[in-house]
Parts: sequence; structure tokens; C-alpha cells
Amino acid sequence: MDTKYKIPFVYIVLLLLVIISGCEINEELTVDEINQTTSEKMAPAGAIGFSDIVVNEATPYGGRAAHASVVFDHKMWVVAGIQNQQYYNDVWCSKNGKTWEQISATSKFTERFGHAITVGHKRMWLVGGTQGTNFFNDVWHSENGKEWEQAIENGPFAARRYHSFTNLNGRMFLIGGLTTGSNALADVWVTSDGVNWNLATNFAPFGRRYGHQTVVFRNTIWVIGGIDQNGNYLNDVWYSANGFQWNLATPNAQFDPRRNHAVTVNEKGMWLTAGIGPNHDYFDDIWFSEDGVAWEFVHVKKNFEPRGYHTSLFFDDRLWVINGFSLEQSAMYFQDVWGYQ
Repeated sequence: MDTKYKIPFVYIVLLLLVIISGCEINEELTVDEINQTTSEKMAPAGAIGFSDIVVNEATPYGGRAAHASVVFDHKMWVVAGIQNQQYYNDVWCSKNGKTWEQISATSKFTERFGHAITVGHKRMWLVGGTQGTNFFNDVWHSENGKEWEQAIENGPFAARRYHSFTNLNGRMFLIGGLTTGSNALADVWVTSDGVNWNLATNFAPFGRRYGHQTVVFRNTIWVIGGIDQNGNYLNDVWYSANGFQWNLATPNAQFDPRRNHAVTVNEKGMWLTAGIGPNHDYFDDIWFSEDGVAWEFVHVKKNFEPRGYHTSLFFDDRLWVINGFSLEQSAMYFQDVWGYQ
């Protein structure tokens, strides 16, 4: 038999290994699979996750970022914000994330973005924000989202944006933010009526920061992430039972340092979504914690696109991610709404 065309068995095995390895590399670099592959690698064994997703690809108000959202009167609300240098003072609400109703096209308060909103005393409260270089320190409230009344035109606190505002047992706390001159703030102010304000501390131990998030969980205020005066991105977590004394839960949570993310709560714990990291890295991840110390990556079948300046709410047993902005797609203002269950 002529054997000059026979290939040794060992060469055949090596050739097959090369082919198989090449296929694996090509599959990992397939664009459509990148998000799914990344999520599977990050998800630890036994990780929590969402299996059902509701997506509204286009809200009637269009793209929106640096807006404010809250759950009030059994609805989700979107208040003001920015798109393509257009500032808004409109108000929208929804019971299901798909159908949105415009409650006010032009509210009494000035168009703005980077403001904050909370619920207290059976009404919504809005504080601060900015319109270009004009920073606000006014306070407004509404019982229905249509009629807004001004509680105070100029509060005793510095005008600011990218601050946080939350309600603990009827007392509303204004925390940090960015004021004129690119100065980050570390103050905490408290009010029960939106008119009379007291300074809880001029310099909280968590330091100057903005683009952070604040929630109330288990009768405790939590301050999460942000960026400090020196441009350092943060992933620390602080907590307080009264807004005056603060404690460090963790200096470095499991999620990457970030700013302009979103955090919301349900009875189980705190849920963090997306945000912006150093070098303008935009995230599309979800994290969960029941104690503020240990944070667990949440696995989902399909991710929203990376973004920051969005809002998130827990409503009707779903985690909602609402609108936002990203530089990764030529300054994209998102008009989508995602609901995870």
C-alpha cells in the first residue's frame, strides 16, 4: 500500500484541537453573544435573577436623562429632565410601564435636570437641579402631579444638582450634590415641611460627593457610590438611622465604582442598576444587597443597553429601569423602559 499521503494520528489530534479552539474564540467574540457571555461569567453559583422581562421600546415623551422618578399614588412618575440640550418641566405617569399619561406639559417649576424627588406627607417633593449654568435651591410639592406649589424659592442650602433626597419617617433629607464652581458637597439637611430646614451636618464622614444614590431600607438611610471632589469614582456604602450619625457599611462593594447610577428598594433589599465608571465606561448590570455590605450580581436573560442618568423603581413586583443616556452610541438618549420580574 502506498503510504506517502498518510498523516500521523498525533497530527490529526492537534489539528482538531486547533479547529475547536478557533471556533470557541470566534463564538466568544460574536457581537450578539457578548452581553450574554459576560453575564454568565459574572453570575456566581446560585445567583438570583429575573426570568420575565417587559420592554417598552419608545415612551411617548421620547428620550430622557437626568430626570427624577418616584412611586406615588400607585403609579410610576417621570418628572422633568433633559434631551439634546432641551430642558423639561413636564410630568408623566404610568401604571404598567407601557402606557404613559402626560399629567402636565409645563409645570410651575422651571425646566431642569439633575434634580431629586421623594414622597412625604401624601405628596411628591422636588428639590434643586440645574438648567445649564443656573443652579436651583428651590423646593416644590404636588398632591397630584399636575398642580405644583412652591414651598420655598431659595432654601438655606447651596443650589445643587446630582444630589439625593429621601424620606425617613416623615423627615426629608437632602444629601450632597454638585454646586456652582464644580464644588462637591458633603452636607446633610433635614426638613419636615419643605419650608423650615435644619443642617444635620456640614461635612458628613462619607465626604464630598455627587452622582450618588440614597434610599431608605429597614428604617435606615443608605448612601451608595458616586464621585468625589477629586474625581475619584466610589463604590462605598454608608448608612444612618437618623441622618446625623453615619457609619461605613463597606469601603469597596462588589460592584465597580460608579456615578449617576440608580438604586431602589423592595421588601427584600436594595437594587442597584447601571451607571457610569471611570473613562466614561457605561454599565448595564444589576446588583442586589439585603444588608448593604454584601452585593450580589443579578443574572438576567436580556440586558438593557449600558447607560447612566437613568432612574429605577420597584413597582408592581417588578424592577423598572427608565430611560437614561450613554456616550457609547453617539450621545444616545434612551426612550425605553425595562421591567424585570
